Amino acid sequence: MERFGLVGLPNAGKSSLYNALTNGAALAAPYPFATKDPNIGVAKVLDPRLEALAEMSKTQKTVYATVEVVDIGGLVEGASKGEGLGNKFLANIREVDAIVFVLRAFVDDDIPGPSDPLEHLRVVEIELALADLETVETRMNRAQKAARMDKSLGDEMGALERAHVHLSEGRPLYRAGLSKDDLELLAPHFLLTAREVLAVVNVAEDALDTIPEMEARVRAELAPPGSASEGHIEVLGMSVQLEAEAAQLTGQDRIDMLEALGLGEGA
Repeated sequence: MERFGLVGLPNAGKSSLYNALTNGAALAAPYPFATKDPNIGVAKVLDPRLEALAEMSKTQKTVYATVEVVDIGGLVEGASKGEGLGNKFLANIREVDAIVFVLRAFVDDDIPGPSDPLEHLRVVEIELALADLETVETRMNRAQKAARMDKSLGDEMGALERAHVHLSEGRPLYRAGLSKDDLELLAPHFLLTAREVLAVVNVAEDALDTIPEMEARVRAELAPPGSASEGHIEVLGMSVQLEAEAAQLTGQDRIDMLEALGLGEGA
């Protein structure tokens, strides 16, 4: 089963998104590090086509694909050097297959920190890139010594050197346009920024009309036209709080709430 890790600054809405996706009850509190140990749950991948087929065939049971969702404690500036949850946070990310950035785009006087999603993105990307840079440099030092005896390490060294160029400039590897061969050579090192990425922009409950603008701002930064990441990173805007509230409803009540808010199927 694929594992998706929810990553972002404290109070960006990670635990609320986790609850929306898994119908869980993780603590979502307006103070930093409410989540110290990861919450882990399972989300169904709802497919309207499957529902239509089930209705046509009158089947009694419909089996949906599932993914594991990991709600990881908040990242802070300096995490790569041990700040906040530090190494524990980074170790939790290494265990997931793909990363979901949760970026705050709402103002709340009770919640400290920036409300600009691009500032959230900047901190997250820099910290993950710095953590990867340390991993790559450690491996390069070891591989350089071993390569004197084992010439087959030359390809790996080349991939590490190309990754190092991007990471040393603070550029995550999902933006770097590395070849498939390079990514395969780097895979054993579990680099954080070599994973698939989805960005969720979390807007206020009364600011749903700002979603297109917020999505466009984040997409222009993450995957600008002509960049290596264009077309490879999805950006999705939503009010995570509304989605979490809707997840607690069932049947027609949930449908009515989502339709009234113009949210369609929801998260």
